[in-house]
Amino acid sequence: MFLPDNVKSIIERLETAGHDAFAVGGAVRDYLDHRITEKREPFDYDIATSAFPAEIKEVFSDYRIVDIGEKHGTIALVINKNGEKIEITTFRSDGEYSDSRHPDEVTFTRDLKTDLSRRDFTVNAMAYSDKTGLIDPYGGENDLTDGILRCVGEPEKRFNEDALRIMRALRFMSERGFVCEENTENALRELKDNLKKISPERIAAEFDRLLLGDYAERIIMQYHDVLGVVFPEIIACAGFAQQNKYHIHDVLTHTAKAIAIAPKDRVIRLALFFHDIAKPLCFTLENNTGTFTGHQAKSAEIAEKTMRRLCYNKSTIYKVVLLIEKHDDKLKSDRISVKSLLNRLGLKTLIQLCELKIADDSAKSGFVMLDIEKHRHVIEKAQEIAQSGECYTLGMLAVNGGDLLTLGFKGKEIGKKLNLLLDKVITGQVENTKESLLALVNSKTK
Repeated sequence: MFLPDNVKSIIERLETAGHDAFAVGGAVRDYLDHRITEKREPFDYDIATSAFPAEIKEVFSDYRIVDIGEKHGTIALVINKNGEKIEITTFRSDGEYSDSRHPDEVTFTRDLKTDLSRRDFTVNAMAYSDKTGLIDPYGGENDLTDGILRCVGEPEKRFNEDALRIMRALRFMSERGFVCEENTENALRELKDNLKKISPERIAAEFDRLLLGDYAERIIMQYHDVLGVVFPEIIACAGFAQQNKYHIHDVLTHTAKAIAIAPKDRVIRLALFFHDIAKPLCFTLENNTGTFTGHQAKSAEIAEKTMRRLCYNKSTIYKVVLLIEKHDDKLKSDRISVKSLLNRLGLKTLIQLCELKIADDSAKSGFVMLDIEKHRHVIEKAQEIAQSGECYTLGMLAVNGGDLLTLGFKGKEIGKKLNLLLDKVITGQVENTKESLLALVNSKTK
């Protein structure tokens, strides 16, 4: 296994001082994964050692040391002028986890296998050094090769210790295509309600990565009952037939497929997860046809409430809610309409809306896919307009508030007049030149 020079030198220095030291966890997993699939290379290296914290400090007394959790055995070395750090953690065993997240106490040990036995999954319970080679007491390399996600030891114990491991399991399966080993899956489902004990920020971070995974569709479909602990409204979407010509899938299947088709954009995929979540609540049957009047606003309301509970930042919530509210809007691709959309949404948000609509339509009945080219044309037109420098915002107008102030306009009247001028420019009624705009203002004033 290739180790970067700085990691190798840290391990060798600990070994020279009489201690065992290894690269552990994700770095080893990702190296083996890269070797097997040629998809991943390690970028984040953690080191585990038999040295206790005081001994680590003694060995690296010439380094700047940051205490990021010495009581749990973790010390960070600052390895360059940019402040980059490498964490070194003493081998340990964990006590009880009364909060289903953190051990009440830890006990330091000199034994590597004891340390590896407390880790979550076999693929994360491997260690490596040039001196000893790969240490893999739980078959992590075979599980990685076979695409199996398996808890170390008893799954019930692992998930009771730290319930966030339930979301981590879903995230790993979504990112890497793992299939859950039977006992691990049974425990995951049985203990899913423990997710209620986990901080919302940690849930959101794992969920974001799940949504961006290559296998998000399968995980959403297969584990919607687990996700339902965090997003209870999703349960009703499973198997909910839409009963109209636009949809060939139930609500959950449509949602999962749309997410899989969409670009790996966090805002777009979050919006797609929520975009139809209120459909079961808004369903009516008229002439044997299902309708969902008001589901856009209701879905946006659920998304906003849920994302606030999960402590998403205001900017992300605003963007996601906006896309949900507008996901069924009919977009026109003529130049004036696109300029108006650019004015209201901005280039980035307009592209996100179109990409969402493309994914949404791609997961519907075949004839709906005819609209996809229209959405792509809106993107092309919007990019062309933006690159050309054509005016579609107040900031791009050839006149500003100061110009109108000199003409005697005051207060809110200035804003109203500027917006009127912008509308005239967007619709092609006047050129965006200072001379033309001021001439129009003067003629209206007279």
